[in-house]
Amino acid sequence: MLSALTLGTADAQSLVQLHERALAADPAVRAAEASWQAADQRVFQARAAFGPTASASVSTNQSRYREEPAESVRPFHSTQYTAQVSQPVWRGTLFPALEGARLQRDQAGQALAQARIESRQRLLEALLELFKARDVMAHAEAQREALQAQLALARRSFQVGRAAVTEVREAEARVDHALAQRLAAEAELELRQQVLAEVAGGPVPDLPWRALAGDALPPRQAGGVHDWLGVGEQNSPQLLQARLALAVAEAEIRKAELAHAPSVELNYSYSKSNDTGTVTSFFPRRGTSSAVGATLNVPLFASGATQSKVAEAQALRDKARGELDLARRTLVIGVRQAFAASQSAAAQAQALTTAERSQALSVRANQRGYEVGLKVNAEVLEAQGKLFEARRDLSRARHDAWAQHFRLRALVGELGDADMLSLDSLLQVWSGAEMSGPRTGTTP
Repeated sequence: MLSALTLGTADAQSLVQLHERALAADPAVRAAEASWQAADQRVFQARAAFGPTASASVSTNQSRYREEPAESVRPFHSTQYTAQVSQPVWRGTLFPALEGARLQRDQAGQALAQARIESRQRLLEALLELFKARDVMAHAEAQREALQAQLALARRSFQVGRAAVTEVREAEARVDHALAQRLAAEAELELRQQVLAEVAGGPVPDLPWRALAGDALPPRQAGGVHDWLGVGEQNSPQLLQARLALAVAEAEIRKAELAHAPSVELNYSYSKSNDTGTVTSFFPRRGTSSAVGATLNVPLFASGATQSKVAEAQALRDKARGELDLARRTLVIGVRQAFAASQSAAAQAQALTTAERSQALSVRANQRGYEVGLKVNAEVLEAQGKLFEARRDLSRARHDAWAQHFRLRALVGELGDADMLSLDSLLQVWSGAEMSGPRTGTTP
């Protein structure tokens, strides 16, 4: 598998294009879009409540009349057509209902924005985890090759009497351990490829051949954590949703309180009737009638239901206020943690870059010392192990720094296509050669 990953690709798909595909396949985004569409329809319904309503009805009756003691039965039937139109003049609950519907639509819009940000974050994290697993596998493979070379050198030294058999056995054990690590790394890489394919909505064959530039680290934060908290206070979709939920709850209180208010509406009706007679008349009749009126409805008593609805709306308002405080606290904690983790990982990556170079020099020095008899094989193996641990930790720190940087930007609502383009510009064709470095176990 490792040799296949060292191939390049000339037509790599950009991360923005990949994210568009991931959005189309993300069920959370589709659900959020459907929720926004439903909320938009509720706004239309609340606005339509201000307009007139019209209805039409048709009724027909077939009757039979028999008057005692006569035996004869007189049948007759009637048909009536009616049209009615009503226009609200004043209904106080309509105004907070419309305001609440608009706020709920805005809330659904923020939920949709958050779903898209989270989808973008999942894609970036899956990609970085793939890069990290790919580097771990490359490190394990390079370590195995270096240990095999050291084992061959130990066997040659044993044959000429310059090394003890224990050094050969120790080198063999290290090679077996390195092989086990490589197999575990290969399984982890396959898992990360499957996760990325699931998040991206299909296989992404070109990404395993791309990697971050060797010295690429997230840009240094221009301001401190308080600046990020200020951005999050203004742009965080979660916080904006909580604020809108509080505004919706307050609109519901006004709506419940206005249920006490009287309402007025205009009514118009037109009817046309046709019958062949009635119980008291033998003569058929045909006529029309129309009426225009106004209806005043004054609520007087509802067995306490209206007051109960007001109390319920107030309790829900208090709940929304508590959830807003919780969302703000969660945002503060998340931003502080992501900021500290990003800064720590970036600083660790810079330190490990120097440590990796120093450890590579240490391996060369131990290798030469072993060749001239000043070092034993265990010291060489120990130095090699520390070198590859430093390289593995360096790769992990670099990718963790980017992951925390994107998490920070997602928390404050700033993670967008510009971040995808920025990361895409840092990707280059990957080759496993730079991960292994010099073959420290070979004879110079």
